[in-house]
Amino acid sequence: MSIFVRGTITIQRKTGARGAFSIGDLATEIGEFEVKDPLIEEFEPGKYTGAFLIKWIAPDSFTWRGRVFVKNRATLEEILIDVADEGADAPSTPPEPDPLDHAPEPAKPAGMPVPEIVPELVGGNGRGDQSQAASADLVLFGEELIGLVQSLAPIKLDPTVDRQRFREQRDRLKELGYAFDAKAQTWSIKEHAGA
Repeated sequence: MSIFVRGTITIQRKTGARGAFSIGDLATEIGEFEVKDPLIEEFEPGKYTGAFLIKWIAPDSFTWRGRVFVKNRATLEEILIDVADEGADAPSTPPEPDPLDHAPEPAKPAGMPVPEIVPELVGGNGRGDQSQAASADLVLFGEELIGLVQSLAPIKLDPTVDRQRFREQRDRLKELGYAFDAKAQTWSIKEHAGA
């Protein structure tokens, strides 16, 4: 059973062995919770006020420097942002383990061919690099999203994909000049973002 609550989530970006990841502290009328969902990976560090659909709540623990930390962890199903304060200072907290370190390996669907990247020979005009980047983008985003990426259209990422792939998609969109709009929860080219 899901719970719909109003509150504020403070998102921080941490760096672990596998790169940057986001964690959130959600303050609501029913309590305070830690959030480590792929759903918040797109958000920039800051404070976001709105409505949150909590799928489940459970205890979570980790050790650091001989101490055990136990936190209430919420898994979110949906976030509806009213006010976004990106860049707001976050409270100082102990290091957090990367959620990828605790996640089971995703099962590969049977019968699904894995796209193969064929390296291109780079000619004097540099088209090989562009072709190789386009092939890598096709593998990263898949056939559903690659057309939107190539046409620089607004994009909504699917947070249910593998968390590592989700982070790679987020980082690649930033490289391509996209910015995340927290209220709309979509990625748009920077000059069109927020318009």
